[in-house]
Amino acid sequence: MSDQTPLSEADDLTQEERLLARLNGLIQYQSDLLDKVQRNRFRPYCHIPDLFELDPEATRPFSVPGTFISEQVGGNISVVNANGGFLANEPLDLMLGSFLPGGYKRRWEFDLWTGDFGPSSRRGFADINDGLHIRTSSQLSEILPQSGEERYTPFEHPVDEVSVYIPQQFIVWNPSVGENGEHTHYYWDSANGVVRNQKPEDVPEEELTTLKSDPTSQFLWFKHPLGRGDSPESLDLSTMTGGLIEQGEFNSDATFLKSYYATLLTLYGEERTFSEVIRYRHEEDDATAFVGSREESQVLMFDIDRSIVTELLDKVFQKETPLFRDLQFSLLYRRLWDRLFFQEEALEHAFSVTPFYRALIAVDYLFSMGSDGPDSLFEASVNDIEARLPSLLPSGDRRLGLLDYDDGEISTYETLLDEYGDSLESIIEECADGESVRQFAEHVFIHSLKHGLASWAAEYSAGGGDFEAWYDVNFIEASGETVEIGIYDSIQGGAGVSREVFDDLRELSDTELLSGLAEQSSCHIGATEETLVSLLKEYSGEYVFDLAQTNEIASGRDVPEFNDVFQDLGVDFSYARYDDVKPLLHRRLNRIAETREMARFYSVVAETYTTTKEQLNRTPRPVDLVFALEDRTFFDTRVRETYRRFANRRSQRRDLSELAERIEEVTKQCIHACPDCLKRDSCTHQYRYQEQMLDRRLLARALAVLDGGK
Repeated sequence: MSDQTPLSEADDLTQEERLLARLNGLIQYQSDLLDKVQRNRFRPYCHIPDLFELDPEATRPFSVPGTFISEQVGGNISVVNANGGFLANEPLDLMLGSFLPGGYKRRWEFDLWTGDFGPSSRRGFADINDGLHIRTSSQLSEILPQSGEERYTPFEHPVDEVSVYIPQQFIVWNPSVGENGEHTHYYWDSANGVVRNQKPEDVPEEELTTLKSDPTSQFLWFKHPLGRGDSPESLDLSTMTGGLIEQGEFNSDATFLKSYYATLLTLYGEERTFSEVIRYRHEEDDATAFVGSREESQVLMFDIDRSIVTELLDKVFQKETPLFRDLQFSLLYRRLWDRLFFQEEALEHAFSVTPFYRALIAVDYLFSMGSDGPDSLFEASVNDIEARLPSLLPSGDRRLGLLDYDDGEISTYETLLDEYGDSLESIIEECADGESVRQFAEHVFIHSLKHGLASWAAEYSAGGGDFEAWYDVNFIEASGETVEIGIYDSIQGGAGVSREVFDDLRELSDTELLSGLAEQSSCHIGATEETLVSLLKEYSGEYVFDLAQTNEIASGRDVPEFNDVFQDLGVDFSYARYDDVKPLLHRRLNRIAETREMARFYSVVAETYTTTKEQLNRTPRPVDLVFALEDRTFFDTRVRETYRRFANRRSQRRDLSELAERIEEVTKQCIHACPDCLKRDSCTHQYRYQEQMLDRRLLARALAVLDGGK
């Protein structure tokens, strides 16, 4: 791989400049050593690897490791106190994901720390100059030379206005005050769009909002490949995957950029909770700043044939199933985040996206069940939607009132539709367009396949370690014939695990890879939920109660009725094992069939769930069941009384209705994905819509088509 890739270290310095850089490293080492002696005078020591880390001429493989513990991808960085003194060498990604602007964390000596960043000349941007010493940087236009605007972030910055920075040192400070540091003050500076820990003299008092605590900080990032070595090894995988994966390619020398571009803050004011987004800027360079790390590792790349993906999805969608409608709502959820929250700031805080989305689901229920007007949300105009809003909350103890909505929220939605109606209209039109939904489904499938490959490789490899994963999130716009998915070792420089997986691919049978991937989409939580609904639908509540009280449940032994229902679940759970699901099912049954009264009630909820699913042609959410149960005529007076008790906001001294949480015992919690199947801790879509950008059913059904319809 060429050393002249973007963000590589410059090596064209003069002899004098190189010597000066080495002398500066020596001075820094002496300063750090003096600080260590002053902090721990009983154990002064000269640790040569620390000197090597500060020597710009000392590079791998000639440097002596500073520790026997391998570095995670991205490498380590030195951390210093803004008030003076070396603190530690820490993983760079840990620092970026904790201490970029808006980030607070208890770390060294369990004190509270934050990055040494201040406001910039642009509101909503923090200046990174004081908080980072930069190792290298490149303009984003050098990294994305074919693009006028980047498509990695919701902001779509012009590439010639952005620079990417790789830091070599992080500067932090302790904002706590008081004799023992027991107090920390937090203020939201609305004039500059940053969090403060002290009241600035140049900001009017009315522009400062006192916060009750430190903000919840979520750091947004993307990955981009910077380069790969010139001597890859490839393996044809088309035969064993039905043409879906054309080949696997191992490369021992690959570099990915992991770039952070904004901090999503949830701020806790004394009167309200709200969200803000802080982006980054380098004032000296007059540029929007992306801050990242170079993840150098060994990578296993998979080339996915998009034409095969299209054929698979066409076959999956041949049947009129709730899956297509569910994907429409997943697309809606993503667009609400990207457009109404990030781009237009129409939604006040991150926690307001889901309630508005849930209200739109409720509107879809009203359209679908009504005899006049549009048949669904995606056939409605903004005026149609606005006309239905009052029906969502006719009184505080009905409809959305049972989910703790109030008149203020409905009024907020009316204002939102008035001011941002054109934006919502275009979002709904996109979700109603079949081709747009199919393109979105392709994206969801590729993203799900990426997570499936990473999970399968972690299970399959002898080391059992986790993998970093990447895919081109812009592959739809690129319009290529293939899309790449990469999994790579989580150790800087590689650890040989991806090499091991590549070598073992040669030994797999023709069906082993596909079946291994299909297993990743087989969710124990989802199988338990599906079995539970089917069981309650199949048998009366009284009978389920009697089954739940048997000795078989208490002893964990098999109950034939449960096994029979499980075996009929279908293709989504072809690789689920009943022995894995059984204990989960028994625990759920112990809760919902604790008494005959509860068993009768949940049996009616399950029946309503099934009927509502058929009527809506999508997976019902709890809000749908709240509405459907309110619309239902209860012929069993005992069930009616149970329903009324749960729906009564004033029962048992509760301020909230108990109905929603009771309904959630039966409705699906894993509709698209969950941590038991496809969700991962590290995903470029996390904190916003990772779950909606995955779908275990889509992956399972597409792979079943390749596997002969298993």
